[in-house]
Amino acid sequence: MKNEKHIAMEIINPHAAGIDIGSRSHFVAVGQYDDDVREFGVYNEDLKAISDWLKESQ
Repeated sequence: MKNEKHIAMEIINPHAAGIDIGSRSHFVAVGQYDDDVREFGVYNEDLKAISDWLKESQ
């Protein structure tokens, strides 16, 4: 059985993404579910992949 945790918060801007910038990886969230969060690397090709994923998720 999967243990799901959800935090009830008011959605202020449904078209905004959350980005956690780290020295080894970047996490990008475009929604509130696990499938809406991806981890990317820190190099130029990874930043391009972030840009592409954000455009696809609009």
